[in-house]
Amino acid sequence: MSMPFIRQEVASFLQEVDEKIADAEKKHEKGALTQKVNAAGELAFLRHQKEMLEERLKEIDAHPEQAETLMQWLKEDWFNLKLRIDTWVGGK
Repeated sequence: MSMPFIRQEVASFLQEVDEKIADAEKKHEKGALTQKVNAAGELAFLRHQKEMLEERLKEIDAHPEQAETLMQWLKEDWFNLKLRIDTWVGGK
């Protein structure tokens, strides 16, 4: 898999996380007290995930020759992120 494709996938993941952050920020700003508390937890979680994905971008840029290893990391990161989001949303 080419590095531009991998980088594009990470950017796509980041865009999805940014959208979820924007939704959580709206809930935090305008929601009822319970929604605000839940949104604060979501924001902390999502911002951490965003930081991890941004670190992956830095790794991609720093080590363009390691496409296969990076793609495996991304798949694992994305799977874990989706699982945590599903668990978080399902637990409410």
